[in-house]
Amino acid sequence: MNVACDIGILPDRSAMEVAKLSSQAEMLGFQGIWVADSQCIFRDVYAALTLCAVNTRKLTLATGVTNPLTRHPAVTACSIATVDEISSGRTILGIGTGESAVHTLEEKPATLALLEEYTGAIRALLDGEMASYRGKRIRMSWTPPRRIPIYFASSGPRSLLLAGRLADGVLFQAGSDPLLIRNALEQIRTGAEQSGRTLDQIQLCARLGCAVSHSREEARAEIKPYAAVASGTIFASLPSSSLPEALAADMKRLKEHYDYQRHASFQAGHLELVTDQIIDAVAVAGTPDEVSFRLHEIMSTGINRLVIPMNVKDPIRLMNWIAEIVA
Repeated sequence: MNVACDIGILPDRSAMEVAKLSSQAEMLGFQGIWVADSQCIFRDVYAALTLCAVNTRKLTLATGVTNPLTRHPAVTACSIATVDEISSGRTILGIGTGESAVHTLEEKPATLALLEEYTGAIRALLDGEMASYRGKRIRMSWTPPRRIPIYFASSGPRSLLLAGRLADGVLFQAGSDPLLIRNALEQIRTGAEQSGRTLDQIQLCARLGCAVSHSREEARAEIKPYAAVASGTIFASLPSSSLPEALAADMKRLKEHYDYQRHASFQAGHLELVTDQIIDAVAVAGTPDEVSFRLHEIMSTGINRLVIPMNVKDPIRLMNWIAEIVA
């Protein structure tokens, strides 16, 4: 089992603090950092990744993730290419349909058709080719020296199929049940086969909220902000018929009351709606022994990377726990 372990950062702190976390993650043996892009509530993703680039030597630097609605494809291509140049070729461009970044603008997430067109334009721009986007022709006057990989953030069946067909990698959120993770991998495999590829040609990255403490109750309280995020993503992506009835009802109630201005916040009022059922379905939270068992079970499903968001009160403490558990 050779699975890389990355951290995810919601940059609700200064970009310098994000850079310090990236340096600490590299020292502890993590392989990558994924920084969220949500302009109304977080610091700028590319500024943060630039600081991470100059404060690390080996760490993979990824947008976790951007979207087609808040940035023109030429802007995204230029931004990620610049970070790739600064980091000597260590970037991943993660793209999704948009969640908090678009909801805080009172917009709807992008369609999969737009995501496909947007990705095609960025791929052409990064490869030094003429791109076509919304009927207009675009070209960059410079290109990075290497092929920057593009990963899709996908959770629902149609999105996973598209990722398997088009993307270099998939950052998927299917919860903490190994069966649901394997089901997601099968959707990606089907998409890959539609484009004449095999599953082992695609990097498979599971994003999973995690909290560890000697006090099980403390860990479960600490995971609630990110469990609320994951619950909304999973509920919006999967048919409710695929979820247990009581769990689907809990997720629906939480989604209806979710406050995107308090996205992943410990001060969010909607946290009182995060039930034990939701936590058990979407995250791993408990004692070191409990978390160790669950993480190794998940890492044996066939994934290549495990991305653990550091959305806790003490991210350094969690990084130390995870580094010990995974090692």
